[in-house]
Amino acid sequence: MKIRVYFSASKEPFTFNYPHQLCGVFHHWLGHNDLHNKISLYSLGWLKGRTKVTDQALNFPDGAVWDIGIHSSSVSEEMIRGLLLKDFLFHGMQIRKVERLKPPLFKEGKHRFLAGSPILLRKLEDDGSRKHIIYNDPKSDGILNRVIHKKAEEAGFTPGKELDLRFDSTYRNPKTKLVDIKGIKNRASVCPVIAEGPVEALEFLWTVGAGELTGVGFGSLDHTGQLGNGA
Repeated sequence: MKIRVYFSASKEPFTFNYPHQLCGVFHHWLGHNDLHNKISLYSLGWLKGRTKVTDQALNFPDGAVWDIGIHSSSVSEEMIRGLLLKDFLFHGMQIRKVERLKPPLFKEGKHRFLAGSPILLRKLEDDGSRKHIIYNDPKSDGILNRVIHKKAEEAGFTPGKELDLRFDSTYRNPKTKLVDIKGIKNRASVCPVIAEGPVEALEFLWTVGAGELTGVGFGSLDHTGQLGNGA
């Protein structure tokens, strides 16, 4: 399930590294939980809307929307209850509306997804460090698939293991973004993903996102449509 939250205009400026704050809002709504210690079977997008930049700060003068994908129906309903019942304070914004998004009309085949937030991939090095892997690295597609298959295994979701993912090498404007999460800088990719698999698996991907750390604002996906056989 994906949930879209509509916010009123911001009354206080944002820092550009606000996504981790949204993670705090999500867990506030959800209440006590053990999701921090598990693979993220959910994805938290970034705010969408017209932005205004002043004095190195960000504002949403017309309001914003926030997409949250959650695989577990019980977790999603618990979050919605918290959203409706708990106090909310986020840069002067108020909740205008909440809606459950209908999944795209997937058909088996290749589908293209935009990166609703930068997609983070990492490779464990021999010295224990993690190297950031970006869209044009030969290892990137393999890591994309490893992560989504691991999420499917964690969810006990067999169709998810049939997904095949790759970055869209035909995209003309791929880039990376350095995202600071509580002082830790992560180099992530802003590039569409092409996915192929059964309908149920595509919906799983659309919900839980691509790559790592989707629970702190990476890898949220926006579906743009099905591709022809030659894509």
